[in-house]
Amino acid sequence: MKRLLTLLSLALGLALAQAPAYPENTLGLGYSPEKGFHLQASAFLPFSPLGIDTGADLQLRLAQPLEAQLLLKANLFPGLVLADLYTSVGLGLDLRYPFGLHLGPVLSVEVPGGALSGTLGLGYQNGLHLAWGAGFRLYLEPLALEVSASDRYPFLLSLLYLW
Repeated sequence: MKRLLTLLSLALGLALAQAPAYPENTLGLGYSPEKGFHLQASAFLPFSPLGIDTGADLQLRLAQPLEAQLLLKANLFPGLVLADLYTSVGLGLDLRYPFGLHLGPVLSVEVPGGALSGTLGLGYQNGLHLAWGAGFRLYLEPLALEVSASDRYPFLLSLLYLW
């Protein structure tokens, strides 16, 4: 059990992000005290050349200077179970404006009523850069409340509509 908790802590510490590894259709608004309001949307992509679930998450900062992030993700291992909790592991391509490009794993662990999610990416943004994020999403169907942090902002609170 101690090894499992250590592994889970390490996985959550390394694979940190705000959107689940599995695709969802959402639209919402987030607020960060440091950067103001963000418009958030995500969608299940209906095409997949390999027959795996794919999705895209978009986040736009609604203030100047403009910032945008598009996370394209593929859910490579959707049916994993970790300590009786549904787990998804995928691969994400993080595209940012101003220019940034990161590639790395995306991880989600569903807990009762919610999901812990994360991503870790290595890439370029004004030089070699490590992108990370961690989040918890509480599902209140058809709404979700999300609390997250990333290399772009230390705290973001979002309200999302799911369909």
